[in-house]
Amino acid sequence: MTWSVKPVDGGTEVSLICENVPAGIRAEDHAEGLSSTLDNLAAFVCKSAL
Repeated sequence: MTWSVKPVDGGTEVSLICENVPAGIRAEDHAEGLSSTLDNLAAFVCKSAL
């Protein structure tokens, strides 16, 4: 995975490029995992900002 972050008005844009995902991982499972990771990142960043 390659992550990039960029400041934008009102927040931060987070972009991910996922390459070489193992064949046994379904796209739906991969998307769910990424969504969970981003939710955890947002919670951490918001908590750290307090």
